Amino acid sequence: MHHPPSAIRHPPSSRHRRAAGFTLIEAALTTVIVGTGVLAIVAAQQAYHQKNDWAQHTGTAMLLANEIRELTLPLPLHDPLSHASTLGPELNEPDIEDYDDLDDFAGIVNPSGMGAGLTINPPVNALRQVIPNMEGWTQFVMVEGVLPSNLASSTTFAIGSTDMVRVTVTVSYQGPNDESPMTLTQLSWVVPK
Repeated sequence: MHHPPSAIRHPPSSRHRRAAGFTLIEAALTTVIVGTGVLAIVAAQQAYHQKNDWAQHTGTAMLLANEIRELTLPLPLHDPLSHASTLGPELNEPDIEDYDDLDDFAGIVNPSGMGAGLTINPPVNALRQVIPNMEGWTQFVMVEGVLPSNLASSTTFAIGSTDMVRVTVTVSYQGPNDESPMTLTQLSWVVPK
């Protein structure tokens, strides 16, 4: 039987075949490329949030340190009545609201004239008022004698035994998920005797 040429069916050649849609490899490759892009965006956003949190915390810490500086700046080194005979808070000064001289902020002072420091938690402002909503923040104040010729030295002396006193405020923060407090800033200044 002889078929006319138009009736004979030949399979289409592979050269003329046209793909209808994506192949599995193309779809997988597209998924990998898009997934990598999404992960990069998420990682960048997490890094941004971490840097933003750090900047916010260090800014808050510096403000808290400056609050103590403003609070203590107008105070004399020693009590106006008892002078240097009592270092640290006097007996009639149980709280920070009562402190009337700089050596009160040294905390408990040992017989050699070295203060243990004063921990203020919750933090206070320059008006000695507790700052609300500052859970986890701590201001720690050290008052130490230093030599005028070497103000940056780590060697310290009894309060009042040198011509200069260095006040250092260390601000730390412990978040709800932190195991221990993290020191965020330290601010120091000197006061003449």
